Amino acid sequence: MNSQKRIFIGIALAVGFGLVGLCWLSSGHAGEVSSKEYEISVPEMKSDTQRMIEAYERLSDQYLTLVQTQLGGMASGDREVLARLDRIERKLDNLSAKLDAQLKPGGDPLSATPVIPAQVPSAKEDTKSKAK
Repeated sequence: MNSQKRIFIGIALAVGFGLVGLCWLSSGHAGEVSSKEYEISVPEMKSDTQRMIEAYERLSDQYLTLVQTQLGGMASGDREVLARLDRIERKLDNLSAKLDAQLKPGGDPLSATPVIPAQVPSAKEDTKSKAK
C-alpha cells in the first residue's frame, strides 16, 4: 500500500503542480517580459521653407509699417501744400482785381478791392486746434 500511496501522492502533486502552472499561464504572467518604454521628445525642427515664410512675413510687416508712416507724413505735407496754394490763389486774385481796375477806363488801380476767397485753415492752425 505504501507504493500505491506514493503513486497517489505523486499523481496528486503532479495534478497540483499542473493546476498551479495552468493558473499561472492563464493569468498572463508566463509570456511577460520586463520592458520599459521611453518617451523622447525632440524639439520641432523647422524646414528651410518654414523659415523662409516666417522671414517673408516679418519683412512684409515691416514694409507695411513703413508705408503707413510714409502715408501719414504725406497727408500732413499735403495739408501744408494746400494751405500754401490757397495763399497763392488769394494773391493772384488780388493781382487780377488790381489789373482789372487798371484796365477799366477811369478806374483807380490803387482803389481796387481785393477778392478774398474763403479761408482754409493752415496745417499749423489745424494741429493747434487738434491739440486743444
